Amino acid sequence: MIGYIRSIDKQGGTKVKKVILLLVAGLFLYMVLPALAVEVTEDATYVIIKTSGYEAYWNKAAQMGYMQVFVGGSKDSIVGIAGRSFYHSGEYAGNWHDWGALQAWKVVDKTGARAIVNFKANDGGQKDYDVNVTFYDTVPYIKHEVKITNTGDVVIPSFKSGHSPMFEVNVDIDNMANGTKPFPFTVYWTKTGFFGGLYGPEAQEAVFMEWAPRNPGRMHLVHDSAAKEIKKGESHTITYYVAFGKGGEKEAVALADKVKEEPSATAVSPVGTISTTWGQIRSGY
Repeated sequence: MIGYIRSIDKQGGTKVKKVILLLVAGLFLYMVLPALAVEVTEDATYVIIKTSGYEAYWNKAAQMGYMQVFVGGSKDSIVGIAGRSFYHSGEYAGNWHDWGALQAWKVVDKTGARAIVNFKANDGGQKDYDVNVTFYDTVPYIKHEVKITNTGDVVIPSFKSGHSPMFEVNVDIDNMANGTKPFPFTVYWTKTGFFGGLYGPEAQEAVFMEWAPRNPGRMHLVHDSAAKEIKKGESHTITYYVAFGKGGEKEAVALADKVKEEPSATAVSPVGTISTTWGQIRSGY
């Protein structure tokens, strides 16, 4: 084989070198890609999603949603842990209704470095929540597609009161910030070098506030202007993004320009001994 390569190399050395490089790259991808897929499992308390960048624990009890998140290198959950952390809520028919406990979940699609997980819940009133969440192994943001179906006889607004979603951060932070371009978003970052954020391409506003004596309180997206009046059996869906990553304000704010980009489902994520240069080739993160 070596002699064969040498003989061809004399006739077209550049082409052969390119072929060898492609073969090496292909072998590298063949060995690395299977180990870099999104992993989805469960235990009695959580649906657990693991990527190369973070581990997210989706609570099964009321209220369902992110309860703990560990970003690579974080000793503790960067969202803390409490009775509720991430959820949807709205006021209609004279009362406030949070989405409740997880009723069912399943992996809808799992392709390489991407997994779509469906979560279902009810708010104890007239709203069924059907939530498709797309987790990527290659970027720190997560796509949420939230569909509300009216199960009652009274016409109600699909999304109201601004808590779409509500995110209660139960850890001490460094600071928080809101932004309006290219669309509303709200982010926080910790003194230990991690951040979280909500990004709403369809939202009219992003808000963070003090609530009780907590630090910092809570943050949410407002989708009231995008809401529809829905009759029994009718549905309405909104899309927004959540992110958890390493960095501070700069990194969190910069993601607003990136979250709507659909990453490659077969991209390679920079883990362990893979170089930064290789990581930059695959995504820029």
